[in-house]
Amino acid sequence: MTDIRVPLGGLKFSVRVAILCTRGDRLLTNSADGLPFHFLPGGALGTDEDTLDCARREWHEETGVVPGPLRLVGVIENFFGPPEKRQHEIGFYYRMDAPTALPDTPFTVADNAEVTCQWVPIEEFAATPIYPLVARSLLDVPEGEVRHVINRE
Repeated sequence: MTDIRVPLGGLKFSVRVAILCTRGDRLLTNSADGLPFHFLPGGALGTDEDTLDCARREWHEETGVVPGPLRLVGVIENFFGPPEKRQHEIGFYYRMDAPTALPDTPFTVADNAEVTCQWVPIEEFAATPIYPLVARSLLDVPEGEVRHVINRE
């Protein structure tokens, strides 16, 4: 299986899957030393892999915990980065309530020791940039609905 990340026409094109995992009024995010922002657990979709299987795989690789039920809530066409490193990403966003086995305190991502998972209270979103910023709008998507968002940062 090969990650779907390819240089195309002067930019990097990728397909990503991310998980919006909540526990009460908090969202699980990833952060890394030196980065002034947070991002969501997940990763690149592999060739011959569907997005739901990718979400389950990425979740387990990062947390070591079996995921709970996942529900597709949005697709974001994301255009971002400086002119010399422009990126075009198609992101599939799944919502999940936190499994009980998931720690309530920060922990190191199982497959990347440079990344930490931590809970960010929803009321602190304005002070904590979580990219893509529009992903937070997917937290309140009703059951049975999927949103499509075009985002240019």
